[in-house]
Amino acid sequence: MSQLTYQVNLSNSLEIKENYYSPIFSTYNNMFWQLLFQPEDDSYGLYLKPVASPDEVTWKGRLKLSYKIFIKEIKNNHITELCNSNLVIPPDTKIGFGFGCSKIFKKSALQNGELIIGVTIKNLEYKENKPYSPKCIPKNLIDAWKDQLFDYQPADVEFNVQDEKFYACSSILSKRSEYFARILSGQWSESTIIQGDNDDNVDNITNDSNNKIKISKTLSLRNCIPKNNEKSSYQIKHRIEISEYDPMTFSSMLEYLYTNQVKWTNKDNESIAIGLFRLADQYLLSDLRERARFRILNELNLFNVSEIMFNLASRYEDLKEPVLKFMAKNFEEINNSQEFKNVLANLVNYPNYNVVLSEIWAEFFKIQKVKD
Repeated sequence: MSQLTYQVNLSNSLEIKENYYSPIFSTYNNMFWQLLFQPEDDSYGLYLKPVASPDEVTWKGRLKLSYKIFIKEIKNNHITELCNSNLVIPPDTKIGFGFGCSKIFKKSALQNGELIIGVTIKNLEYKENKPYSPKCIPKNLIDAWKDQLFDYQPADVEFNVQDEKFYACSSILSKRSEYFARILSGQWSESTIIQGDNDDNVDNITNDSNNKIKISKTLSLRNCIPKNNEKSSYQIKHRIEISEYDPMTFSSMLEYLYTNQVKWTNKDNESIAIGLFRLADQYLLSDLRERARFRILNELNLFNVSEIMFNLASRYEDLKEPVLKFMAKNFEEINNSQEFKNVLANLVNYPNYNVVLSEIWAEFFKIQKVKD
């Protein structure tokens, strides 16, 4: 563990009349920050502002750190401390909001010396895991939307996700995902392809993954007249059934394919990062998968690590190693948690329990040996 102190010197303190934003600085894992020094009537305030990544929603991922803001004034080699305050930040604070102290001292306390504003950030732990830095606009997304300018088509793909319908353009999906490009071209067999009215029924076909394609009964396109702005049958060329993922997680994936942005929580503000990781892994969305992996590791805590370790991480090597180390490092506390007890009470749901537990113990004893 270590700490970082960042400070900025402002000359002629009495002449500061407007908000001052410091240059952006960073801590580990590419977390970026900024200080705001703000005149407030006859006083001043100082705030620490996160410069959020596209995937951050609240301060939750930053609260492993502790923060202390300070203000000093230097006049004739004399230092006056005007503020030295620890910040206590609620975990559900929106990431767009800064946190600090308003009206922290009176303007009358200044002597027009050199003002020093700063923050000390403690509990920095430099991790081996590299953070994910998403590109602003991926080229395949630009190309997909550019194609729409010259070859526009309405939504022609219908997803039925646990009886909730979603609609998308095959051209967007195919450009963004090799998986969907193969499905929608007929190379793989997971969609129901709507045939013309002169086609006969087609038997099931299987691909290398033993997934079956279900070719629908023939439809008469002449009779498909759109009503009340509803999606009409004549424009839908592919119908795909999704049963293993919930609608919220699937819709977040579709939003990512269209915008490259990700909604990481459901309507109850609960994380859906694990579901998105599994979905991205299955659908060969490497960018989304890496973003979800980083999100899972960022959200890792004593209360969710048991389920993640035994039910998810053991199947993915790039996720397994950091989760295993976290669990081994904190195993004494985790062993007494209700979540770990729930795993023990339902071992039938964790067929690899014994193998994974032996790996945890091996890592745990390795850590203990280093301590000794």
